[in-house]
Amino acid sequence: MTENTQIDFEFVINSISEGVFTVDKQFNITTFNAAAENMTGFKREEVLGKKCYDVLKGSHCGSESCLVHLAVSEGDKGYSTNVVINSKEGKLIPVEISVMPFFNEQGSIIGGVEIFSDQSKILSLYQQLKKSYSFQDIIGKNKKMQEIYEMIQAVAPYRTSVLVVGESGTGKELVAKAIHFLSDRRYKPFIKVNCAALSDTLLESEFFGHEKGAFTGATFTHKGRFERAEKGTIFLDEIAEIPLSLQAKLLRVLQEGEFERVGGSKTLKPDVRVVAATNKNLPDEVKKGNFRQDLFYRLNVFPINLPSLRERTDDISLLIEFFIQKFNSYFKKSKKGVSRDALKFLLTYNYPGNVRELENAIEYAFIKGKGTFIMFEDLPPNMIWPDAANNHFTNLGDIEKYHIQKILNQTEGNKEDTARLLGITRKTLYNKIKKYNL
Repeated sequence: MTENTQIDFEFVINSISEGVFTVDKQFNITTFNAAAENMTGFKREEVLGKKCYDVLKGSHCGSESCLVHLAVSEGDKGYSTNVVINSKEGKLIPVEISVMPFFNEQGSIIGGVEIFSDQSKILSLYQQLKKSYSFQDIIGKNKKMQEIYEMIQAVAPYRTSVLVVGESGTGKELVAKAIHFLSDRRYKPFIKVNCAALSDTLLESEFFGHEKGAFTGATFTHKGRFERAEKGTIFLDEIAEIPLSLQAKLLRVLQEGEFERVGGSKTLKPDVRVVAATNKNLPDEVKKGNFRQDLFYRLNVFPINLPSLRERTDDISLLIEFFIQKFNSYFKKSKKGVSRDALKFLLTYNYPGNVRELENAIEYAFIKGKGTFIMFEDLPPNMIWPDAANNHFTNLGDIEKYHIQKILNQTEGNKEDTARLLGITRKTLYNKIKKYNL
């Protein structure tokens, strides 16, 4: 790297709000940006040339599951997780990190870069709500949610396999993380695998790793997710999507506690706790021949069934409050709440996407809305007009008719509320109802 390039690089990383540091192949720190200084209390001059694990003393530092170690030694990149690092004063800082390897022009690994963001403020918000109706980042006062909290506490201390079942957006990953962080594995890796996001050919390598030369493109030995989760927890999301050929190998891991890397002969015996999740009815998948019955029984030792948001509408107001606090912190805004019309809509909406859809709606409103309150018109169009995509409008009148009918349905025919939501007078509304024969 030339002197000018080095200056440009340092200018760029010092303009980033997240902490950034780079290391060479021996894990010596080579750059340390201003945000990293502010977060940790270490000055750049104090850490340059020192081992990153001696400086930050993170919860994964020095182990083979350390993401910097994996980036530098195996070329892994793009994976992020929540870890804890130490400040100069010894204060524990929860951070979210992303790590990537550095390559030279010949394609050889010469080091790595870690980007980390302080999660303390977000965790502080979580703690405030936990004093009322929250449990391990899961928000809810509903009776069903209280029962789930008890189930999580009951199963967390043991290595027992857990199957979390629920619609998309109900918080299955949060449950898996709660189980992990309430166990004695909390300071070890929590590794997630989205089984639906990887092709059948890649899944086996991602699960169990591969040896160098095992297949075309395998230029180095790769540790799979089960190895990386050593003494921790592996979360198998969308477990119903894995092919039958891989189900047999996964069953062996659960039954015998062992596997081999792709192209390898050495038997590995990881100490890993398995939590799986699905939005499908696995017994039905077993009947259809899509899922092995013996694997289902191995995973379903302790099932946790999450209710949809439609089944716990008494939690919606609480969730709205939580997300407003969260996004006020994230976007550095000071929203005070939601308007009466927006709240009425949010409390009666069907939420096919569950809690995630509500969170996305509040985030959208934060970006779009300019006032101190979230207004009805700030909410996502696909939420307000969910069936619009299935209608064929030939002119503007069709669109207006559809919109008026939608708001009338939402307000249960209340003309005053409908007129207010549409931003028109009641007289104008009555004229349009007559015009469109509504």
